[in-house]
Amino acid sequence: MPVVVETPKFRFRDLVEFRGYQQGAIAFLQYGTAVGAVYFIVGPLLHGLLPDMHWGVGVASAALLIRGLLGAVVSPLTGWLVHRFGVRPVVMTGGVATAGFTALTGLVQNPIQFGLVFGVALTIADGFMGYIPSATVVQKWFISRRAVVMGFVNSGAGFGGLIFAPLMAVLVGDLGWRRALFALGAIIFVLAIPSVFLRDRPQDVGQWVDGVEGRTIPEHGDTDVIGTVQTKVGQMMRSPVYWMIFTIFGIEAWALGTYAAYQVLYLETVGVSAVVSSGALGIAAGIAAVSGILFSRLSDRFSPYYVLLLATASMTAGSVIFLGARSGLPLYFYSVFFGAGYGLLVPTIPVAVSRYFGALNFSKGFGFGQILGGVLGGLGPFVTGQIVDATGSYHIPVYLITGLLALSVVIAALARPPKHALASVVRADPEHRPQAPSRVE
Repeated sequence: MPVVVETPKFRFRDLVEFRGYQQGAIAFLQYGTAVGAVYFIVGPLLHGLLPDMHWGVGVASAALLIRGLLGAVVSPLTGWLVHRFGVRPVVMTGGVATAGFTALTGLVQNPIQFGLVFGVALTIADGFMGYIPSATVVQKWFISRRAVVMGFVNSGAGFGGLIFAPLMAVLVGDLGWRRALFALGAIIFVLAIPSVFLRDRPQDVGQWVDGVEGRTIPEHGDTDVIGTVQTKVGQMMRSPVYWMIFTIFGIEAWALGTYAAYQVLYLETVGVSAVVSSGALGIAAGIAAVSGILFSRLSDRFSPYYVLLLATASMTAGSVIFLGARSGLPLYFYSVFFGAGYGLLVPTIPVAVSRYFGALNFSKGFGFGQILGGVLGGLGPFVTGQIVDATGSYHIPVYLITGLLALSVVIAALARPPKHALASVVRADPEHRPQAPSRVE
């Protein structure tokens, strides 16, 4: 495959000298908090909430549907706000609001209140803190190292799940679900504080993209250093590959949302304890974090196209294993395959979008694409809840998830990108290091 760009080799002192890595670390923390402390705690929360409030699974699934469908609206709004006002004010607002509405969920008394606070308010707040702002940071500060940094940032979700899923199970068990949410809100607020140090682009602190002298994100219609034309949102949306990418993302959201919400409840019906099943969920999140760090660089060295194929195949294999899991050992194998695929797929999606269409309008383009992802992500838990209430069994939803994941492998194979996006990206060590541009305040 042809080489499209040369970039200086990474040096450990770059972690200090180039602010992009510091921005990535902050994005890692914010995204990890947004996902781990909001998304992965749903299973342990429902395990304590539903018996106490005497609600059916359908009530919880309705709130999860609201979250998914509202997320389809919040995503383009978030993308527009980030493009218009920058990352920092959006994430700071999201962090404070997420902490407040998490604690407020602990005061709900009926399904309507639960839907309004947990389903509506928390979804909006969490969207401002989460994936689109974090991914935008990476796309604006990096070009040829996007995938490896995006893998690190995305691993925050895995580490967040690894920490918060079992932590929430313990908190609910020791404090009850209401006080557990109060404690969780306080934790989220503290972890949101570093967002005050976020910056929109390297020029704001007198540096260049990738730390390479003179490298910037070009204007509309111009080609960046890896051969990508900076595409307008309307042009993106007319591309079938664009919608294939977000269909894959939506199927992943359907699967992960359903497993995160109902895995504990389902496995309890086949004799697996809540502690073991919550632990397996946490292990999957941990594996996802490691996978993102170790293997996301494949999208830099080869192409996101091949990585999406590998990731969807791994998630499908994990779901097949889950079908027959009745004890801890098979669950751990499921955690490995599903977690590794999830950890590889999620950071590859934004890298594919910026690699195929450019970073100039990334936040807006990614926000609109997330409409499809949000709808599918909301439908997964909702459809599962309705099926369980109607049949009394979780088996049909699990088979449905496995079939959808198999379909995602086919879609990934069909989503062949432009020729330049199939090229490899290598790094050379030039004789001189980059000089910083004039700082823009």
